Amino acid sequence: MSSTEEGGDAVGAVSTDQTIINNNTNIDSVSIDMRCTDVPLSNGELANLQSLDKALDGGQPNLTANPLIRKVPSTLRRTEDFMKYFKPKVISIGLLHHDDPTLHESKELKLKLAAHFVKNIGVDKGSLYRNMKKEIDGLRKCYDPKELEKYSNDNEKLAWMFFVDGCAILQAIYMRYGTYDDFYAVYGQLFIKNDLLTFVYSDMLLLENQIPFRVLELLTSSSDGEQFMKAIKRFIDDTVITPAEDR
Repeated sequence: MSSTEEGGDAVGAVSTDQTIINNNTNIDSVSIDMRCTDVPLSNGELANLQSLDKALDGGQPNLTANPLIRKVPSTLRRTEDFMKYFKPKVISIGLLHHDDPTLHESKELKLKLAAHFVKNIGVDKGSLYRNMKKEIDGLRKCYDPKELEKYSNDNEKLAWMFFVDGCAILQAIYMRYGTYDDFYAVYGQLFIKNDLLTFVYSDMLLLENQIPFRVLELLTSSSDGEQFMKAIKRFIDDTVITPAEDR
């Protein structure tokens, strides 16, 4: 509506809205003391306010903290398509899937691989295990504390798991990158199919199927262990670093 229609001073709907706003501004304003201290607060209310400070501090990245081996976020676990990136198909490595009943048969496979590693490394198995147990406190720090609750008072079980899993990894990868004779000498005794061995290698790269690299260092610290560590480095280079560079 134009300003000349119906002979009024109002300028259509816009003028009416402005009149309402102007009328509202005539209401006496209420003064608010921004430094209010005369209202008592309970301990619960004080704790709520303190949680804001904690949330602010928690939002700052801790650049000195070591990355931890932990489960993937729950939002990803609910998506079936993502399961292949963190749930092993054949063999469990580390503690996150150690007690998975669907991977129970892998325990025998890991034990056989570990036995061959101990035989080939040329170091007393008792000494290898004792070195693992000696550093168990440091190895614990590589995991999310929540995942270690069931091992809170069981260093023996945790050390044995690291020992067997570490030996199995080293032997399996050495079978891939070792000499031709070494591969078939072990391959024939394990009675493992090629396709199953392929799944074993892919399982070693999954997010939740990891152990601290220190475990492998402890097992290959002798001069005879150098060949196994070289195989590990080749495996990482061929399956992780080189494909990433190609992409």
